[in-house]
Amino acid sequence: MLLRFSLRSQAPGSSSTGAVQVWVGARPGPWRWLWRLLLVSAGLGGGLLLLGLSFRLGLRLMLDPEVLPQVLAQWQRSPPLTLDPAASLDDLRRQAEAAQQRLGEPLTLGDGFVLIPVLEAETETVVSLALFQGQGGEGELKAIATLAIDPLPKDTVLAPFRNSSQTPTAVPSTFPLSQVVPLSSPPGASEGTWLTLEGTWQQQGLTLRYGHLLHVDLQTLELTLLEPWSSPANRPPQWADLDGDGPTDLIIDETVGLEPALRGWQVVAGARPRLQPVSWLRVPVDAGAKAVTYQQALRLARGGLWPQAQAHLADLKPALAQGWNPAAEAQLRLMERHAAITQRQAEQDWSTPAQYILALLIDGRWEAALAQLEKSPSLVPAVIGRLGADRGQMWNRISAAAALPDPPPAVYVWGGMAIKAQQNQPNNLAGASQDWLDRQPVPALARQRLATVLTALTTHQGQTVASAKQSAGGGADAIASPANNLETNQPLGAIALAPAEAFIGQGTSIASPPAGYAAPGQSLDAELGQWYAVELRAVRQNQGWQRGSLAMPPGANPAAAWSVVQPAAQATPQILRWVSPITGVTAPLTVRGLRLANGTPTLLATGPAVMPSSPPPLVFSQGALMWLDASQGQGPDVGAIAAAATAIFGGTPPPDWATTLATQHSLDLTGDGQAERVLTWNQAALDQLKNWRVQVETTAPKTIILGQDNRVLYSDMFAAQTLVALTSPETGWPVGLLVYRSGGYDLLSWLAAAQRFE
Repeated sequence: MLLRFSLRSQAPGSSSTGAVQVWVGARPGPWRWLWRLLLVSAGLGGGLLLLGLSFRLGLRLMLDPEVLPQVLAQWQRSPPLTLDPAASLDDLRRQAEAAQQRLGEPLTLGDGFVLIPVLEAETETVVSLALFQGQGGEGELKAIATLAIDPLPKDTVLAPFRNSSQTPTAVPSTFPLSQVVPLSSPPGASEGTWLTLEGTWQQQGLTLRYGHLLHVDLQTLELTLLEPWSSPANRPPQWADLDGDGPTDLIIDETVGLEPALRGWQVVAGARPRLQPVSWLRVPVDAGAKAVTYQQALRLARGGLWPQAQAHLADLKPALAQGWNPAAEAQLRLMERHAAITQRQAEQDWSTPAQYILALLIDGRWEAALAQLEKSPSLVPAVIGRLGADRGQMWNRISAAAALPDPPPAVYVWGGMAIKAQQNQPNNLAGASQDWLDRQPVPALARQRLATVLTALTTHQGQTVASAKQSAGGGADAIASPANNLETNQPLGAIALAPAEAFIGQGTSIASPPAGYAAPGQSLDAELGQWYAVELRAVRQNQGWQRGSLAMPPGANPAAAWSVVQPAAQATPQILRWVSPITGVTAPLTVRGLRLANGTPTLLATGPAVMPSSPPPLVFSQGALMWLDASQGQGPDVGAIAAAATAIFGGTPPPDWATTLATQHSLDLTGDGQAERVLTWNQAALDQLKNWRVQVETTAPKTIILGQDNRVLYSDMFAAQTLVALTSPETGWPVGLLVYRSGGYDLLSWLAAAQRFE
């Protein structure tokens, strides 16, 4: 269960007064010398601080000349307007003008309340919101509440472009909000008034609309900023019915190009409304033996195979009828919306044949797309170019389709084309490699079709080079390379290791990146944000998790090491800071390079600053881990109660001890098709066990895992460790247990021979 959190800090002010008496002829006392020393130290410290700030600003100006207007704007930003408890609208306008601000258009919210935005006069950006009681005319307005508004950071607004080759350039560091807009169709079932603070930014035909959702509760008289949003499709938030409980959910269109991307939020009612994101990582129901199948549906969604993901989850819904809940329904309906978009694109008329082929691929119509390409071999270079610009979306789709039972043979052809397209590409985010193709059961006919397509590409390249040489007065020699050569151009000192598909690591914040290797297209500039050194604790290769880091051979250079870790390092890694032993908050990281020491790589990444926590920040590839939701657990069965009593008490337990059992989850952890039972104890339950003189660790939640025969497969009840997450299930593969102990994370694997996790 992941929760968002915020941290506020305030530095207290200080003041001091003192009196000095001078005695003629007397020797200066020690306090006088101390006072002088303090004055000199303060002067030197202030000078050094000013010098440091000047140097830092100078460095930022050298790296980004556009930073000066931004810095000056921050220094010149007027403080929030201090409003009188009661005043007329004209009085408020005069107050705003005196503070170099102005009042925006008042918004009548009903029941005699008015919301007035306060704007910076020079920039026309919203700096605060003020809620008044009154009619907003010539009468008196009573100030109720105010809310300061800050611009949105660049990383938040550009989040939809994270895996896109169409990322805008020359963007500002912050995006101001310029207007307050009521949401078009507020749901009748939702209390309060919903609005959004909006802004737009344009560049070369792109109109990026962004904003911050705002809720006004006229019962409690509160203004609450909820979630920021960004839409490259230039669409405002829309109300929708995702969970089957009426149009009380929100959808943000984050689509870039032809790849549909809809973010969904369920509105959770409460003292203050909360937005629960629709996640493609978490199974929101107790799926039991169907948990692996449910994870497959979510993996298809993460890979962008929306029709297949929808079909998988729709088939599961009747089987999970008793446990099906609004969160699961929201996942299914959001999949349906994505699938409808890809289907519409695949069936519409396209003026550009290459775009039509791309639309077919996005809808998962592998054979139809390949048939179109084979009919028009001249399109091969254009399609290869599109695949070469891929930042991981198409490759994720290909690999997800190849992992399905009995995939269409055309999938492997497109996989081979993607590998060829990724050669010599500096981003290579898909992590395609010849090794992947060699591990697939590619039919002979599919290999022949791939060779034919690549022959068309080689022929076109040869003709292009020949034409260029003839134009320059040279010969007409063609490129001579075998058509079926799929060997990736490896960096000097290539490493014969399978590429890392995913990783789990431990993050440590560092002041600035040490000397290391910067990935192609990246830099290790200290000004890029908060830096982290990520120590790898587990790596998935060839669909299996390996404990510990990657062991590079002696003499390996960092560029070759990067080619191994790159697929996982650039597949949207996340950093999680623990707010409590069972809750945390995640944020995206950008891996920019690595440091190689004694054959062990340490990733160097930037992301949002996080406060120190225990356990330390956890870094993981998106989709690599899953968490059990306490709200979806069940009461323990009789066999589990008896087995847990024996494991904890040894002898006869107290009569009412079973009440300490918090939850039981049932899912297949060992890959044998049988559901194991995961029993967890929360803090209150552990305190009760402590009262019964059970020598149990109470610093973190505790877990016991039982097999079908009630044998204990894992227990941290009496160990100085805690189970923090599970690896995402893969068909036929056991799940790994991620534990925290001795200051670090460790991955425990299932040992079938020993019948335990270790």
